[in-house]
Amino acid sequence: MLNASVLAQPYFHFTRNQQRASVAYKFYRNLIVVPVKLNGKGPYNFVLDTGVGVLTITDPAIQDVLRLQTGKEITISGLGEKEGVKAVTVSGVSLTMPGIESLPLTGVVFKEDPFFLSTYLGVKITGIIGYEFFASFAVKINYGEKILTVFENSHFKQGRKYQSIPIELRSNKPFIKATCSMSDSTAIPLDLLIDTGAGFPLSLQSNSDNRLTVPQRHLYTQLGLGLNGIIHGSLARTNQLSIGNFSFTNVVTSFPDFDNWESKAESGKRNGSIGNFILKRFSVVFDYEGRHLYLKPNTKFKEPFEYDRVGIEVVGGGDDYNRFIVFQVKPGSPAHEAGIQPDDELVEINFMPVKNMELGNVDHLFSDPNAKSIMLKIIRGQEFRYILLRMHDLF
Repeated sequence: MLNASVLAQPYFHFTRNQQRASVAYKFYRNLIVVPVKLNGKGPYNFVLDTGVGVLTITDPAIQDVLRLQTGKEITISGLGEKEGVKAVTVSGVSLTMPGIESLPLTGVVFKEDPFFLSTYLGVKITGIIGYEFFASFAVKINYGEKILTVFENSHFKQGRKYQSIPIELRSNKPFIKATCSMSDSTAIPLDLLIDTGAGFPLSLQSNSDNRLTVPQRHLYTQLGLGLNGIIHGSLARTNQLSIGNFSFTNVVTSFPDFDNWESKAESGKRNGSIGNFILKRFSVVFDYEGRHLYLKPNTKFKEPFEYDRVGIEVVGGGDDYNRFIVFQVKPGSPAHEAGIQPDDELVEINFMPVKNMELGNVDHLFSDPNAKSIMLKIIRGQEFRYILLRMHDLF
């Protein structure tokens, strides 16, 4: 547990005599991307991630561009099926956003980006900022307007409509208590990481509690990429998730499977995490100093939890990440049955060119619960193909 004296030394401060500042952000595939200058150069795109405890630069080319002071080489372990990845420590990195700037920070630079964030989001990503930012201010995320507002801690007051949820900081990351129910109405207590660096709604570790069993109706597939490579597991729906007085039903949930989870997680207490697919249903305030999370529902609060009904994971390719390449085809899906393959290039959806879309737009079209079919145009080698898919739920 961090103590108050640690949080009393802010990493960031206001550039002028002010008590608040606002930063507009972009929202790509349910991840928050903010413009950040490094040592006066940029701006570069950084993912804002409460699940990261130290400044992380994922683009190794920046090390030479900024002539960063490098330290020792380290190996960082995480989730996935390989051994840890190599990184070097760096110091003297100053970050600037509109109205705020940091002290010279120490962080890490990966020798190769293990997350492939630029490919996944379809836009160039340089790094990840987390604890240092959230520890310096009370941070409000307005998901509706895509605005970050940071407040000097001593001048922050939450509004009446916000519900206060206690948080605990462990390894510089915020955790809350919640409950869920699986196949019956039994309430299962949960210890969850609040992870703004995750686009999914809910992730549960089935080996953390024998009641957190994978539902009978599920899809076994690749869940994504972690520090150590591909994460496999199951996708299913949890009957109910409750956070404070807020409840959600039929929540899309990932159940990653790892033989050595306990050696990779922050604490044996952890049962999983929630990501931006749930958080974006609120205006959210992180108050690390006061150890509280404040939630106020927005217009998306009651929206159903939609998920891909086509069976394709598409990523950005090319120098500008504006070519949409099939990365994964889910087993038993309409795409799998139609013979779509990894490395096929998607060029049209329902006769609309994808070159003017973001990957998030593609995700939305693929998960439309009211659509019965979808027409795709793909390129395989030198051959163009039109493929009509009959959409259906995958789990």
